[in-house]
Amino acid sequence: MVLALLSTLAHADDTAFTRNPEGFGLGIMLGAPTGFSFAWRPEGRFMVDGGLAWSFAAVPGGVTSYVQLHSDFCIDIADMRTADLPDMHFPVWVGVGPRAHFGGGTGYDAFNLAARVPFGMGFWHTNLPIEGFVELAPGIGVFPRTEFTMDAAIGVRFFIAAPGGKPRMTSPDPDATPAY
Repeated sequence: MVLALLSTLAHADDTAFTRNPEGFGLGIMLGAPTGFSFAWRPEGRFMVDGGLAWSFAAVPGGVTSYVQLHSDFCIDIADMRTADLPDMHFPVWVGVGPRAHFGGGTGYDAFNLAARVPFGMGFWHTNLPIEGFVELAPGIGVFPRTEFTMDAAIGVRFFIAAPGGKPRMTSPDPDATPAY
């Protein structure tokens, strides 16, 4: 995955670093759990994001570890721009999606599924294909038992432009009404 990103960057044209975050994004996230983050922005206010992550948690009697895979369909509900920072965008999103844990012990700890409802906020500068983000994702376990779950992360993603993709929230006027 990293080699594919580096290969793409090595062959990028001069405009690769002077555009907004759109298309396919790949990066890292730190938190609970920590790992790789991805996002795909096919339209102006919609996004599919996800992660492949891991956790090593200290529990009574030792350390438990697991791998997590999640993916969410998200919609930008606002851009919290201000006149003080006219080139900065702060999109706020909400979404829904599945989460799976693998490993970590026996029974419930060996494998479980949950439904997530992520709430997030990104931050990016006009004409830079990099987006930072924070995300909090409460959820509910659906298999093998029902219980409350919570994921939280901060991260950064670099975006590779999608041909013919629609730019999102690119008005230079922070008082302008977003396209959505």
